[in-house]
Amino acid sequence: MSTNAAAKRTTTTRARTASPAARPAAGAIAKRTPGRARSDASRVAILGAALKLLETTPLQQISIESIAREAGVGKATIYRWWSSKAAVVIEAFVQYHVSHTAIPKGMGPREALARHMHLLVDEYGGFSGQIVAQILAEGQGDPSVLREFRERFWYGRRAVVRELVEEARRKGEFRSDVETELQMDILYAPIYLRLIMRHMPLDRKFADAHVAAMMELLAPPAAEAAGKRRKLA
Repeated sequence: MSTNAAAKRTTTTRARTASPAARPAAGAIAKRTPGRARSDASRVAILGAALKLLETTPLQQISIESIAREAGVGKATIYRWWSSKAAVVIEAFVQYHVSHTAIPKGMGPREALARHMHLLVDEYGGFSGQIVAQILAEGQGDPSVLREFRERFWYGRRAVVRELVEEARRKGEFRSDVETELQMDILYAPIYLRLIMRHMPLDRKFADAHVAAMMELLAPPAAEAAGKRRKLA
């Protein structure tokens, strides 16, 4: 047998032997689903671990290592999705908080905003408020934390509230001589002041008084309201 023929047979034999491993195994695509399920489970565990730690530990004392240990995952798993402990905490907060302070549907803008303010005060008077206050404090020394908070939570929530405020302005329920951005600041500022300073409680009594005062402050003069109602009629 010639050297070339022998080499050819050897190459063919190796190819036949290697081909089953080289080809994708049957059902390889189906096996990705459990992987995705494990990935989703890891994310849920990480976010849950962050929230659990925050119940007893200040944000400043929490680390990626402690979150990983509590979640039962490696640090690399966390860094796959988040760049810092603050990013983990912010996402955990968003998922927990937004579901508890959803903007009500099926009612007028003024009523929906009033209901939202009550829900927000109730949440910020408890665990959610503790998390937000710590995020804001952390952000004073690290601008990237505030940027993350704005991008992941603040801008989205503010956009929804802006729609309600603008609808209230169109309907003559809010005055039109004060810009929309300032009206939103007026609604939120007293809540965040109490949240940060802790000089007075965030409770139901405050929520009732705050909503009543803000709605009166933002209400249009009688002549403006009557004019808007005539246009809408």
